[in-house]
Amino acid sequence: MVVPVIPVFRCTPGVPLSRRAWEQPTEFTHPSSQGSDVRDYRVSPRRADLPGSSLQSHAPAGHPRLNSGVQETQHPGMHAPSEQRRSATSHRYRRHQPEDTSLYPIVERHLSTLRDELEHHETSLPRFVLTEFQDYLRCGRLEHGFVRVKCNGCSHEHLVAFSCKRRGFCPSCGARRMIETSAHLVDHVIPEVPVRQWVLSFPWPLRLLFASRPDALGRCLAVIVRAIQTDLARRAGLMAASGARTGVVTLIQRFGSALNLNVHLHMLILDGVYTTEQNGPRFHCVGAPDPQALERLLNRLVQRIVRRLTRDELLIEDPEQPWLDLEPTDTLDQLNAASIRYRIAVGQGAGGRTLTLKNPALARTDSTPKPFTANQNGFSLNCAVSCQAHQRDRLERLCRYITRPALCLDRLSINGAGQVLYQLKTPFRDGTTHVLFSPADFIARLAALVPRPRVNLTRYHGVFAPSSPMRRAIVPTPASARRRRKLKESATAPPTRPCSSTESRSDSNDPPTAPLTWAQRLKRVFAIDITLCPLCGGQLRVIADVTDPDLIRKILDHINSRAPPRLPPRRAEAHQIPPDLFAER
Repeated sequence: MVVPVIPVFRCTPGVPLSRRAWEQPTEFTHPSSQGSDVRDYRVSPRRADLPGSSLQSHAPAGHPRLNSGVQETQHPGMHAPSEQRRSATSHRYRRHQPEDTSLYPIVERHLSTLRDELEHHETSLPRFVLTEFQDYLRCGRLEHGFVRVKCNGCSHEHLVAFSCKRRGFCPSCGARRMIETSAHLVDHVIPEVPVRQWVLSFPWPLRLLFASRPDALGRCLAVIVRAIQTDLARRAGLMAASGARTGVVTLIQRFGSALNLNVHLHMLILDGVYTTEQNGPRFHCVGAPDPQALERLLNRLVQRIVRRLTRDELLIEDPEQPWLDLEPTDTLDQLNAASIRYRIAVGQGAGGRTLTLKNPALARTDSTPKPFTANQNGFSLNCAVSCQAHQRDRLERLCRYITRPALCLDRLSINGAGQVLYQLKTPFRDGTTHVLFSPADFIARLAALVPRPRVNLTRYHGVFAPSSPMRRAIVPTPASARRRRKLKESATAPPTRPCSSTESRSDSNDPPTAPLTWAQRLKRVFAIDITLCPLCGGQLRVIADVTDPDLIRKILDHINSRAPPRLPPRRAEAHQIPPDLFAER
């Protein structure tokens, strides 16, 4: 029997918070994108990291489940905050406890099992993969260091744990990176023109090649971008040789819905091209390609990718079927091969198919082709999702989707036999709803998702490239991004006058762009102003960062031994008072 998913956060409606409210977990979920073809996703990001970084979460402001789990409280002896500060502190930040999640105990208890299994076969995990697991076990734990945040008014304090900031499978750090990247793309990279998402998937052998040799993927990506840019220019009635350029942001995504290694490309491409004219860059908009044009484009991409790999002597030409000249070089390549082919990597049944749970009632036999999708010899190209120039909120949701973490804690559980179950977001065509792993094999799947060091997973091409002469005149300036944020935050703000080209492009007066701070991310996603005290509305400030083990132990022992402050009794409402209390005596 399947054990329900272990809740990562617990909401306690009706229970007043105390001074130790920061010790309690809470629950945030992302709402579905109703009326949109951008797919919904649920990630479980819930922890803050160092000041200057962010809380790893992505639920929007005003979400009903967010509001239901956070209570407004008043510290004894303090006056109630003003209405302005009450609205700013209605959503309360509470620290995430990673040890209460399903993932943490699996990694903590069974990482050594995987290492022993590999040592039995005289091999081991690469150092950077082992470091990823070790840092995850320290991520969000107060025992390994934190910063102290204190209110200038009532001296209320809470602690913020350090994060690992890794790129593999940590849900919290992955969600922090999702928020930061999506905000950066919308505010500082993508101009207000139509944008289309292009998704390119590769056959299984190429997935293994690109996971093992990321430099080969980089060279193929340059070929892919040139082919799509030429196609856009031709459909706009122009020639790429004449200087027509588009903008491309490529996110290299390494995971599939079943936690399998699936290296594929999500490309945000401007739905048109820019040309240089006397008054500055001019945008020529094009629509979605027709099915025949999409088929021709995919055929051209396949031919150029094969030609590029053949020149690099990675692909051996054969009249019947080209094949890769690739041999596993380390343990990670073997784990990657098992993950790509849905095979058990270690333990009992190694080499066999990964176990699954199926629901025959969900099996589909229809073969309706997907719109705006072309398939050929294991390659797949899709361009069904687009955003118009005024749909900036929709664009940010799309950016969050393509930069989301690999693992969703809400779909992870452990059954009665000790197996790890991972629920698919959408059942497969054959009715598969869950995949089952032994704990050691599950950790091997996570190891395959860890990218190799010094490999950039976000690439910029075309007018977004750092060396493009048109970049400065096209990308949004920091001033315009600030104006857009202010208009979004203030519903009653008066409309701003249009800026002249000189004013909007005044780079000398704009500070350099920097990643969103911890407080800015909280306010952007949750409408939580972490700089205001939740008790009195005063200003919070960081007073110390604590890394000394002895001092950490003393502080945590003091907190655990301190009883929460007693709250004044709540006064009963008139309709809650029994009628006999008003009876005459």
